[in-house]
Amino acid sequence: MRFATKLLILLPMLACCLLFSPHAAHGQSKQEVVNKTKVPFPKVPKFSTKDVKDYGLQIAKFADLYEQGWIDEVSRGRMTLIDADGDSVKRTFSRRSLEGPKKGDKFLIAFLSPNEIKGVKALTFENPGSSDDNWLYLPANKRVRRISGANNTASFQGTEFTYEDLSNLDYREFSWRFLKNDTISRGKRKIEVFKLHAVPTYSDTGYEHIVVYINRTSWRQERIDYFDKAGRLLKTKDNRDWRLHHGRFWRATTVEMINRQSKKKTHLTLDRYFVDLSLYVSKKTKKPRNNLTDAAFTKRALSK
Repeated sequence: MRFATKLLILLPMLACCLLFSPHAAHGQSKQEVVNKTKVPFPKVPKFSTKDVKDYGLQIAKFADLYEQGWIDEVSRGRMTLIDADGDSVKRTFSRRSLEGPKKGDKFLIAFLSPNEIKGVKALTFENPGSSDDNWLYLPANKRVRRISGANNTASFQGTEFTYEDLSNLDYREFSWRFLKNDTISRGKRKIEVFKLHAVPTYSDTGYEHIVVYINRTSWRQERIDYFDKAGRLLKTKDNRDWRLHHGRFWRATTVEMINRQSKKKTHLTLDRYFVDLSLYVSKKTKKPRNNLTDAAFTKRALSK
């Protein structure tokens, strides 16, 4: 068979493969599909579905396992606070994170603009099985203030996020129950999810329970509904516009927290996002970058 004829036959087949690739469906390039990390995808186990509580825990636990292995992150983005009348305030911020599968992750958020909030920083230490530790640095008085457990439910710098919301969900801090297999809409697309009911088992929480929607193929959290102490829907967190980093770790580049009761919103757009710094080459040294260490997540680091 002549080369031109072979090519005409192969092109439709190649296009079909790309079209139905799960990564291509999310706008990923062919290079990004390759897992460039040393972290393999865990094998999906055969879940026991007899008991809805046990089934829910199994799903939450595996989703957590699927996410592990990223080491550190650095991101930068824009934040828009929108009130019930549609008026908005814009901010920019940076965020760095350090993974700690056993001891808990660490996060440091810093506001970059506008001037009235520039330099404000928040540090979070996750404590698996209990309330997290939070500290706040205010440049006006150059002091680091510890956020008490009772204040974890307070608004974080006027946003619809509380200090409690700054941490990742830890499956060990909730009692779980499988509700059903469900779908959520993303424009014209329907995403298949596990719908899970979760009740916080730690103290100092503002929620009676939450409902978590976990993607049934990529195991990421597509949406979380938060219910207040009276059991009423309070907020919804939507994670959208996902990007696959190094062919292994999914990260949302758009996050929106909508207060269903006050009608206020906080919209986050991540313009720059780096996962596992050692997988990037420094422009100056032409060598792999160094990963972050615990030294970047101290109370002293807050005031720098």
